[in-house]
Amino acid sequence: MKVTVVGGGSTYTPELAGGLAELEVDELVLMDPDRERLDVVGGLAARMLRGRTARVRLTQDLDEAVEGADAVLLQLRVGGQRARHGDETWPLECGCVGQETTGAGGLAKALRTIPEVLRIADRVRALAPGTWL
Repeated sequence: MKVTVVGGGSTYTPELAGGLAELEVDELVLMDPDRERLDVVGGLAARMLRGRTARVRLTQDLDEAVEGADAVLLQLRVGGQRARHGDETWPLECGCVGQETTGAGGLAKALRTIPEVLRIADRVRALAPGTWL
């Protein structure tokens, strides 16, 4: 089974890799636009899966990552930590709750994220029909 993680440079990836180590995963593809994060987190994931059947592959190319995947997991943060900081601080300046998942900050995050998720879904549909997303 090929599992692709879009946003694979996330600090959540090692925990995910630990869980996937218990499954019959042949290939874990980590895709992230940030090469430095991808290399650091990918190296850790590869060490965690050493001795298992799964091999870890790193890429910055979405099409390469999703082509032929059996499952595609998304853990992306459009705009990175800088955007999160804004989502959690500017609502406070307006007298609202400063939270990245609800309220004004959550709406801002959704408006950035939804178009990207739809773009990814289109690529998955085109390159790996029937894949779990």
